[in-house]
Amino acid sequence: MPRFQFKALRKDGSTVGGEIEAVDQDAAYVAVEKRQLSPFFLKQRTESALLDALRARKITRKDQSIFIRQLATLLRAGVGLLEAMKSLTKSNANPAMAKIANAIRADLRAGQRLSGALENHMKDLPRYVPRLAELGEATGTLAKALSDAAERMEFDDNMRTEIRGALSYPMFLAGVGGLIVILMFVFVVPRFDALIGDNRDDLPAISSLVISTGVWMKANILMFLAIVGALTVGIGFIARNEKARTNFRIFVEKLPLIGGFLIQAEIGGWARTMGIALDNGADILTALRLGGAGLQSRELKDGLDGATSEIRAGRNIDEVLEEHLPAMDALSIDLIRTGRNSGALADMLLFIADTQEKNTKERAKQLTALAEPAAILLIALIVGTIVLSIVLAMTSLYEFDI
Repeated sequence: MPRFQFKALRKDGSTVGGEIEAVDQDAAYVAVEKRQLSPFFLKQRTESALLDALRARKITRKDQSIFIRQLATLLRAGVGLLEAMKSLTKSNANPAMAKIANAIRADLRAGQRLSGALENHMKDLPRYVPRLAELGEATGTLAKALSDAAERMEFDDNMRTEIRGALSYPMFLAGVGGLIVILMFVFVVPRFDALIGDNRDDLPAISSLVISTGVWMKANILMFLAIVGALTVGIGFIARNEKARTNFRIFVEKLPLIGGFLIQAEIGGWARTMGIALDNGADILTALRLGGAGLQSRELKDGLDGATSEIRAGRNIDEVLEEHLPAMDALSIDLIRTGRNSGALADMLLFIADTQEKNTKERAKQLTALAEPAAILLIALIVGTIVLSIVLAMTSLYEFDI
């Protein structure tokens, strides 16, 4: 909402100035008069576009979860929805997030529901968040629903942090090692080509391959850099393209160790959303739909779609999940069965989510412990092969009496 700078006279004739928030200039004038002041200067505040650009930054998933958490906290404290959104507009340090909060507040004033406003202005928000907000609006538990949605977002963020943490150092090692290998091919290996000259009859095949590669890279350095740039662009395309990301995800899920790690993390997130939905009064089918909305694994989505159809036909959830989600361990199935029989399914699902989170952290540590020596070993093998090929090339030129 626009802000206006004003100057006005008090009843005693003294001058006062300040800022006020209003829809337009007329509304700002009326708002100043309500303060028992007589405005004589009123101008909309404008900020430098450059300053806004410098202050603005990309909205992250963490920004979104903090926003939802703050909104839930204000509503729990008894603050009205419009007033809570106004407070978030002023207090948010990210101008882009404050702008979204302002747009949501405008929609709310126009009579739109919060769930719809969230979908309109936070399109990259996880789909289960507006659905949980809609559930909270229907049951009168909006604050709790938003708090639970923020908890699920924080759970997802923790999972991503664990996965990135497990892979970041090995990837750093691989990057540094790759750079060392490239420098060796460009600056070191070609020097031995000049020493060998035309005497290549007794040159081992591995030595010939390594030296030829180094000579080609040095002679065609621009082409090599262009190839590296094209690969970088291709990776960026995969990261932005939804279909490409899905296919890459399917490939990664089939890999040993990493695939199971990702699947179990997804199951934990699904269980948390299901438990949250049931705890907020959703029926089992609605909870299944909300849980599926947060899944990225195609295997789990397909299995859950088949399970939902059979649950709709009247079968028990534990029996169906055991058939359609083979990645779910037997203990989780037993807990779901116990929750169904005792009427505490939401609690059991949340317990499964907590357990999976702990297991994910442990497996992340195990992956890190394995990935680091694997990356070092790979780099050592490549560098060792280059050095060995050069040694073989040099010794092939001479005969040594032992």
